[in-house]
Amino acid sequence: MHRNKIAPIIGFGLLLVCFGLAMMRVIGRGATERDPNLTVIRFAHWQLEGGIREALDQLARDYEKLHPGVIVRQVAVPERIYPQWARTQLVGGTATDLIELGKGIEDAEIARFFTPLSQELDLPNPYNQGTPLADAPWRETFLDGLQSGYNYRPNLLNYYGVPVSMHTVRVFYNRPLWNRLLGSRPEPANFDEFISLCQDVRRIGEESNLSVLPIVGSRDNGPMLTTRFFASQTQRLRQQFATMRDLRSTNLELGLAFLRGDWDLDTPGYHKGLEITREVGRFMQTGYSQASREDASFYFLQGRALMIATGSWDSSSFRAQATFDLGVFSVPIPDRTHPRYGANVLGRGSESEVGTGFSFGLTRQSRHHAQALDFLRYITSARGNERFSAISGWLPAVVGSAPPENMKPFLPVTEGYVDGFAPAISIGPDTNRVLQRNMNYLLNPQGSVEEFKTHVRREMPQAVRRDIERNLRNTRFNLNRQDVILAALRSFGEVEQARISELLEAQNELESQSAWTQHELQRLRAE
Repeated sequence: MHRNKIAPIIGFGLLLVCFGLAMMRVIGRGATERDPNLTVIRFAHWQLEGGIREALDQLARDYEKLHPGVIVRQVAVPERIYPQWARTQLVGGTATDLIELGKGIEDAEIARFFTPLSQELDLPNPYNQGTPLADAPWRETFLDGLQSGYNYRPNLLNYYGVPVSMHTVRVFYNRPLWNRLLGSRPEPANFDEFISLCQDVRRIGEESNLSVLPIVGSRDNGPMLTTRFFASQTQRLRQQFATMRDLRSTNLELGLAFLRGDWDLDTPGYHKGLEITREVGRFMQTGYSQASREDASFYFLQGRALMIATGSWDSSSFRAQATFDLGVFSVPIPDRTHPRYGANVLGRGSESEVGTGFSFGLTRQSRHHAQALDFLRYITSARGNERFSAISGWLPAVVGSAPPENMKPFLPVTEGYVDGFAPAISIGPDTNRVLQRNMNYLLNPQGSVEEFKTHVRREMPQAVRRDIERNLRNTRFNLNRQDVILAALRSFGEVEQARISELLEAQNELESQSAWTQHELQRLRAE
């Protein structure tokens, strides 16, 4: 038979074989899930970095050995489609037992589709037996007490997430390229040394006709660097508007202070924050705020950029993919003595506020609530979390779980001052959109701080007001919902007294915040 006729037959045959294997796998999986003697737990996440799936898969196999008859399956979903995938699964009733929280899963979805975990978190984790955490409530075994990220939802007055890891931001650099360009020059110990380093890399590249960026950025990891510098300039400003005198004003307090005119875009701390953002941002490629995280990582791994600022979550991927040795150092913010930026700085920002993340929630539609929750206890026990950290190369989230040696440079710095706030204040989506839409006026080589402020000044007040009003509506809605829960708990009498007391305290705080916010908005309208 002629060769041109054989090729299509072979191709069609291979297609049939692949289709048959796929069908067998689907049928086999369906049969497994229908087996009454087996319990199948599924969990989903979007973390596709190197080592994460392997670590979770190993923990799943270890758990299966402890619990014969239980099968744990991992569903890894690409980050770009995760928000749509998660909503579709939740609404369609086909969600996995455990789902990573975040990426568009907000309070409305959490209240409707996820199970509150407060009562379970008040009990000890049985997998911590034989460790110093044996008798501690599960909630208190985490480094941040579950007070950050997607774990505790203030508007819902309940815990919904259980974290597996935590992360810090560091600057990675290409050691061989560093030695080639800068010789034995040490890592920058302060802000001026960092700027000088970037200037020298750009100059050397131009003189030697070498196409290399001092630092590569993207819309994701560029702000990780610039925000650290910006926040150094708003340290003092943030403390001025703390109603509770706890050294850190909330985003709501900052927004109301902005509407009152207590601070604006020309306030020295905010203005200097814009200046330092522009100064650092110019060492990244033009238009970096439009580039994706993958583009920036590709540039760095190709050796086309000396440095990249990103979270510790990229460490394992970089080490697996890079053909060169990696170096790491902390972001060097200005100190109090700096002639241009020192006046607004209190000192090095503490990373004590860095919370735990990679949090999983338990879906209401799970057919195996108890077993899924037990698996979550297993991977967040002291031993389980340490094993996860050792395999994945990520920092642990549990007290006493030691990180691998190569992750020690990423351990949070717990000494220092409360950091300032970011340019967008994070009040809500409208404020963020205004800042992001005009960021090119600040970062563009032909732009300037004043041009940026001119464009933002026209839109900022209304955006801040809309976000505060939205926050107020959401708070009232959640207060009404919690009143129903309180009424139901009161019917149980003394049995639920502790829970009632906890909810009442939280309700009172939210109600006082809501009343104060409403009072301030009405007063501002009257003026």
